[in-house]
Amino acid sequence: MRNWKKIVGMLLIMAVWLGLMWRLSTENGTETLKDSMRFARKFGAWIYGEPTAAQLDHLNLVLRKMAHVFLYAVFGGMLAVFWQLLLHKVWRILGAIGCSTAIAFLDELQKIPIAGRHFDASESMLNAVSAAVVILIYFGIVRCVSRWRQNRQAAKIQ
Repeated sequence: MRNWKKIVGMLLIMAVWLGLMWRLSTENGTETLKDSMRFARKFGAWIYGEPTAAQLDHLNLVLRKMAHVFLYAVFGGMLAVFWQLLLHKVWRILGAIGCSTAIAFLDELQKIPIAGRHFDASESMLNAVSAAVVILIYFGIVRCVSRWRQNRQAAKIQ
C-alpha cells in the first residue's frame, strides 16, 4: 500500500521548488543579468581581489551554469523520491528521468517570448543531465542499501 500522505507531501514540495524555478526562469534578460552580475562581482572580489571585466564575465557565466545544475539536481532528487513512492522497479527511474527531461525542455521553451531570453538547447541538456545524474545516484544508493539489507537478513537466517 502506498503512503499517499508522503506522495502528496512530495508533490507540494516539488510544486514550491518548480515555482521558484519558474520565477527565476521567467525574469527578463536584463534583470537576470543584473542579478547574476551582482553575485559575480561579490565572488570576483573574493577570488581575484580586483577582477577584470573579462574575469567577471567568465565568473558570471560559470555561476549561471552552476545555478542550473543546482536547481535541477535538487529537483532530480525530489523526483527520485516521488517516483520511488509512486512506482516499483525500473519504471520509477524511467518516470523520474522522463519527467525531469520534459520539464527541462519546457523550461527553456517558455523563455522564447521573454525579452532578453532565448531557447538554449545546451542549457536544456545541462538541466536534464543534472537531474538524471542525481536520480541515478539516488536509485543506485537505494539498490545498494536494499542488497545490503537482504544479505544481512540472509546471514541472520543461517
